[in-house]
Amino acid sequence: MASSRREREASRRRELDDVGRPLKAQFEIQVPNYASKAGQRLLVPVGILHSSSQHPFASTRRTHPVYFECPMESYDEVKLELPPGMQIGSLPTDKKIERGGNTLYQSSAEKRGNALQLKRTLKMPLYYIPPERYLALRQFYEEIRTSDEQQTVLKLSLPGDKP
Repeated sequence: MASSRREREASRRRELDDVGRPLKAQFEIQVPNYASKAGQRLLVPVGILHSSSQHPFASTRRTHPVYFECPMESYDEVKLELPPGMQIGSLPTDKKIERGGNTLYQSSAEKRGNALQLKRTLKMPLYYIPPERYLALRQFYEEIRTSDEQQTVLKLSLPGDKP
């Protein structure tokens, strides 16, 4: 068993050494008080990795250009395994926002067995945003924040409910 563990760790190190490959991380987390209770239901925000993010462009005006250090792409896949006795009551609508051909935000939520599968993609290929394009950038990030705040409703399973 220890040998296979070392092989997996060596394989992961090789993945980190290959700068041409995307960096992937897989982990388990517990987030106390993540969901809000509403009667017999739980409201779960779909932007689990981004829900506490501040709006980076809160100001309505911009005098100077916005500079990004480098282009950015982020791909998130989150699987939430539901505790026994819970089932998905409703899912938020999928969202896709495209700006200027290459700038993209996409999110989806779907039921997979007794789990909730969340996917989120963000592509920002730009380095420089002139002040006259600032409001479009601000609106793009506002739509992202709104989408990340959508909620999935979980409810208690009752005898006779379909899973």
